[in-house]
Amino acid sequence: MNVEIDYKNALNGIVADVLKMDKVLEADQQDALERIGKAIKKETRAVLPVSDEAGAGYKHMRDDIKVTINGKKKKTGVTGVTVHGGRPTAYKWHMLDDGTRNPDGSVHTRARHFTAKAMEQAGPEIEKIVDDLIGRVTHD
Repeated sequence: MNVEIDYKNALNGIVADVLKMDKVLEADQQDALERIGKAIKKETRAVLPVSDEAGAGYKHMRDDIKVTINGKKKKTGVTGVTVHGGRPTAYKWHMLDDGTRNPDGSVHTRARHFTAKAMEQAGPEIEKIVDDLIGRVTHD
């Protein structure tokens, strides 16, 4: 039994599939990044503590979470999503996440590590979104 394989046609088919994947990925990438950003935002809001501060004009960190879709970087071609604090609260994020110390070395603000906790909790939902995207890219 002889089997002949036309490698040229097989390679052309693979190239066509890869080019098709790129177009599907490009079209669906924005939606996937938005969904991932919303998932991270939801978990960040859930793990951020409610502060004791109150008053007119005070903005709580958990009520000031923004999601930004980053465009392609010129050198790397990477597109991504950033979850961050808005203008009134952005400067607080690293202090609450990492904690602060007094000049004598004692703890001033306990580290909450809320960003790592939020990412860990959002992990399964992010995996599902990425799996769905890969499924659409490879099966369309």
